[in-house]
Amino acid sequence: MRISALEIAAVISSLAYTILITYNSVWCWFFAFFSGLLFLILCYQKRIYAEVALQGFYIFMAIYGFLNWGKGLSESPAPLSWTSHLMIIGGAGLIVFVSGISLKNLSNSQLPFLDSFTTVFSLAATALMVLLYRENWLYWIAIDTVSIALYYRRGLKLSSILFGLYTLLAINGYFQWSQL
Repeated sequence: MRISALEIAAVISSLAYTILITYNSVWCWFFAFFSGLLFLILCYQKRIYAEVALQGFYIFMAIYGFLNWGKGLSESPAPLSWTSHLMIIGGAGLIVFVSGISLKNLSNSQLPFLDSFTTVFSLAATALMVLLYRENWLYWIAIDTVSIALYYRRGLKLSSILFGLYTLLAINGYFQWSQL
C-alpha cells in the first residue's frame, strides 16, 4: 500500500481540525482550510469529483468559520425539530439522487452515488456545524461511516482510516458539545 505525502498531510491536518473543533477551539479553522486544500487535490487525482466541490466548500467555510466563531457554543441555537431533520434528510436525499445520476452519466466517476451522498450530506452537516447546532455531529457519524467505504474503494486507505477516526471523534464531539 503506497501512501503519498499529500495524503498523509491531508489526514494529519484533518485530524487536527476535528479534534480542535470538538473542543471549541477557533484554531480548528486553520487546519480545516489546509486539509480542504490538500483533499481537493487528492480527490481530483482520484476522480472523486463531487468531493472536489465539497473540498472547495470546506475551504470557504473554514474562512467563514474563523471569521464568525466568536459567539461560542454557550450561545448555540435550540435543538432542531424532527420536522427540520426530515426536511434536511429528504431534500438532501433528492439532491443525492439527481447528483448521482448526473455523475454517473456525465463523468467517469467510479462511485457516483456514494460520492454524491457524502458530498451533499456533508454540505448540510457543515452548515449545521458552523451555525453551532449540536446535531451536526449525528450527521457526521453517518457521513463518516459511508466515507470509509468510498475512500477505501478509491485506494485511499489512510483516508479511510481517517474516516473511521472521524466517526469516533464525531461521537465525542456530540457529547462534548452537549456538555457546553
